[in-house]
Parts: sequence; C-alpha cells; structure tokens
Amino acid sequence: MLDTYRAVFRVPGSAAFCAAGFVMRLPYAIYPVGLVLIVSAQTGRYTFAGALAGIYVAANGVGNPVLARLVDRLGQHRVLLPATAAHVLGLLVLGVLIKTDSPLWTYVPPTMLAGFAYLAVGSLTRTRWSFVLAGRPELSTAYSVESTIDEVVFTLGPLIATVLATQADPVLVLVVGGALVAAGALLLRPQRATEPPAHEAGAPRGASALLARGMVLLTLTAVAMGAIFASAEVTMVAFAGQHGDRVASGILLACFAAGSGVAGFGYGARHWSGTVLVRFRLQALIFGALPLLFLIAPNVPVLAVCAFVVGLGIAPTLITAFGLIEQLVASSALAEGLAWLTTGLSIGYGAGSSLVGPIADAHGARLAFTVTVGAGLAMAALALVLYRRLSPASEPVTVG
Repeated sequence: MLDTYRAVFRVPGSAAFCAAGFVMRLPYAIYPVGLVLIVSAQTGRYTFAGALAGIYVAANGVGNPVLARLVDRLGQHRVLLPATAAHVLGLLVLGVLIKTDSPLWTYVPPTMLAGFAYLAVGSLTRTRWSFVLAGRPELSTAYSVESTIDEVVFTLGPLIATVLATQADPVLVLVVGGALVAAGALLLRPQRATEPPAHEAGAPRGASALLARGMVLLTLTAVAMGAIFASAEVTMVAFAGQHGDRVASGILLACFAAGSGVAGFGYGARHWSGTVLVRFRLQALIFGALPLLFLIAPNVPVLAVCAFVVGLGIAPTLITAFGLIEQLVASSALAEGLAWLTTGLSIGYGAGSSLVGPIADAHGARLAFTVTVGAGLAMAALALVLYRRLSPASEPVTVG
C-alpha cells in the first residue's frame, strides 16, 4: 500500500511543496470553527457566530477563482505574498475589534477581507502535482495525498481552534492562523522548480474555466457538499454546547475529518480502473445518504461515532471531483478550475453555517441536522444530473 505513495514522493521537490502547502493550509479548518467559538462565547448564541463564519467562507469562495485566475496568468510566486499580506491585515484588524469589544457588525469587513485574500492552497499544490506528474498514473495517488492532507488539516484545525478559544485568549485563533499562512507562503514562494509556468506575456486571455462543459453543475454539486460540511460542523458545535460539553466540539469535528482521512488514505493506495465520472456518481450517492445517521445520535459519544462514519464519504468524493476537473478544463486554466470547486464548497459552507445557527438556537441541534440531510440529498441529485450531462457525449474519463 505504501509503495504507491512512495512513488509520488520520489519526484524532486514534491515533499517540500507538500510541507509548505500543509502549513499554509492548516488555518482553513481553524478560522471557521474559531470564529464560531469566539463569537458564541461573547454572545451566548450561535446565530451571528454561524453567520460570521459563513461570511468568511463565502468571501473566501469569491476570492478563490479571482486569485486563481491571477495565478494562472502571472504565476504562483507573484501572487503569494501580496495576497497573504492582505489576508493577515484583515486578521489583525478583526483581532483588534474583538479585543476592544467593538460592535459585532464591525467584524464583517475585516472578515471579508481575510477570507477573500486567503489563496486556495489546495489548488496551488494540486496544479504542481499536475505539472510534475503530467500523463503519469501516479497523479491519481497524488490527488489522494492532497485529500488526505486536507483531512489531517480538518482533524487538527478544529482541535487547535477549540483549545485556543476555550483554554487561552480566543484572539490567538486569529494570530496563530495568520502566522501559519504567512510561514507557508514564505516557504512555498521560492520553490520555482515545481511551479507550473504562467501564461506567456501577451498571450490571449482564455475563457473562464467555469465555461467548460459540466463545470457549472460540478460547482453546484460542490455548493451542496460545502453545505453538508458547514451545517454538520456548526450543528456539532451547538450539540456539544447544548449537552454541556463545549470542549468536545473539537473532538466531534476531528472525528468527522478523521473518517475522511482514513477513507482518503485507503482510496489513494490503489489505481482504479473505472472512469472518474462513474465513480464520482457512486461516491456522491453514498455520501449524500450518510448524513441521515446524524439524526439518530442521542448524545456526544454516539454523535462522534456517527461523525466518523459520515466522514468516510468525504475524501473519495472530493478526490474524484478534483480528478474530474482535470479532464474538463484546459491545463492553462487548471488552477482556476480547481479553485471553482473550492469556491463551490465555500459558498455552500457559508450558506449552511448561516442556516443552521438560527435553527439550533430556536429548536435545538437535532433539528438543525435536517439541513445537513437536505444538503446531502441535494448533492446526490446534482451528481446524477452531472452524470447524465457528461456521459452520453463525453469521451471516457479515465484515471491513469
């Protein structure tokens, strides 16, 4: 099993850009949970807390394709530091407003800036894999590496956020996150040997990756998937708080991500003979049904088990989604194409987190899980529509 993973890391520079990407990516899972914990501790309610986390993630979703298009045009090394500086500035302003007990509405502009300017690190590293492994069968395993890193991030991030927000000064969530993003950007920028080439100066500007056949539907599917993530995470935080065990929030979210990490590691250990499109349909149907398990959890320990099982559906679905994008968009727009999937996830995350907060406040966390169930069913339905859209006239989409 491990030989498959060793093969991808024999590529010179791959371990270095993976490590830098991991450091820069870790705050992805720190910020949303941290914002919910910071604001809910201040107000005692989850409505504005979930809304602010949703605003952050939605702003990130808007910024991702904009910055990714700049990356495709100018190169990663030219965009990394300016974007990171803007991101850190937004965090610093937000931290000052929190420390000075400013009105809650003032949190919104710096939160939007921080979200917009946070680069889609996964798209940066995935395009590097596509560049260094172009045409090689190990590329599918490399995407599995990325998804496994994502799940490690989403296992550690909530734990870090929970410890900082509940056991130390909550603003440290923002300080630590900004420091990690800055450090990762400084580590990744000099790694030019694995950086995909930018468009040549004066080259015609290509059409947006979103115009590629099937990309709108795939992005909408990602919106529903993001709503699953957000509604599950915010509701689990509320569930733990309403059961008198707020510290367990991080454990519940870690179980959710750990299930995905286990599934992603196993999925990437072999090469699959079927088409990406067929596998994506099957995985979306399975993952879409799994959130029903949340409705049976009577307490925190059972919810942790349910979270792990539901999490098993995440990574295989995301791995095939990213693999499908590589087949749908031109290589010169790959960073943008990957970023659109991240944008869909972000928009869905923002919508999901905004929806469940008021429900959890008014009716309890158990009813709020119906949002997660609805998002899962919507994702499965969209995946079926995407399959019907692509399968009749498409060339077979295979994995090497």
